[in-house]
Amino acid sequence: MKTFFSIIYIPLNPALKEKVSVGLIMSDGERDYFKISNSKLNVIKHLIPHQNFSILKTYFKSLSKDINQYFDDNDFKLITTKKSSNWINESYMSYLHRYANNLVLFSEIKSIDIKLDKISFKKIFEKYIFEFDEEEVHHRIFHLEETIKLDLYDKIENRVNIDTLISPRDFEELITPVEVGFIGRNGTIVAGQTVDFSKRLYNLENDLTKFISFTKAADYKQNQQKGKYFIVGEEPNKKEFPQNHRTWKNVKDSKLVDYVNSNEIEKIADYIEKKDVTPYFNKEASN
Repeated sequence: MKTFFSIIYIPLNPALKEKVSVGLIMSDGERDYFKISNSKLNVIKHLIPHQNFSILKTYFKSLSKDINQYFDDNDFKLITTKKSSNWINESYMSYLHRYANNLVLFSEIKSIDIKLDKISFKKIFEKYIFEFDEEEVHHRIFHLEETIKLDLYDKIENRVNIDTLISPRDFEELITPVEVGFIGRNGTIVAGQTVDFSKRLYNLENDLTKFISFTKAADYKQNQQKGKYFIVGEEPNKKEFPQNHRTWKNVKDSKLVDYVNSNEIEKIADYIEKKDVTPYFNKEASN
């Protein structure tokens, strides 16, 4: 059977037909390959409604689970090398193209006379989606975020606000908006953020600076009553990222925040439960 592929798009402005390619599905009838660009998703996240982005994450996670019953851990857990989904065929992919919704679009399938393998998939992905090697940089934070969601957020989501964009309207001393992993209160503010300590040093320092600025603004709003702030992360390789490792150690030893390693996040869930933390923002009002 010939190889075919379909590009996955997210529409930004359906009226103007603006869309961004974010993923790729390829199949030869025996093997299915699937990959989403988390680099692009992170950019699009701020261009579409928060509710839409949450639906997209759930949708892509469902696709990944359905397609990738067999996966290679070195390939971002988004590629399979064994046929696993009966619905990935030319007929159904054409149907998805014709009856797409306003959240996800599938391109008309294209047939190509090449052998489907990791090399050919990578070439097509880089031509239409994003640089493949650059995507691998995001493996760590994707894995970390998935761990946090499954092992922490699912346990505390009723007691806090998850993935919340905090603005100067919420805390007047805040200079620029900051996205916080979770935020709640129990007489004082309880908040946390996930940080990839292996990312580019400039970006790492920028992420940390934003979060620390948020904690200062939050304490100011509480008349200098110190809140409880968590940073979740993993120790970076000391030889590969020496400067990052020093930054990680500074955070770990800091008295401004509580550093929690990703394999110990049950400590956060226990704290939130024992301290009877409740959401900081009214969830009904924010929906």
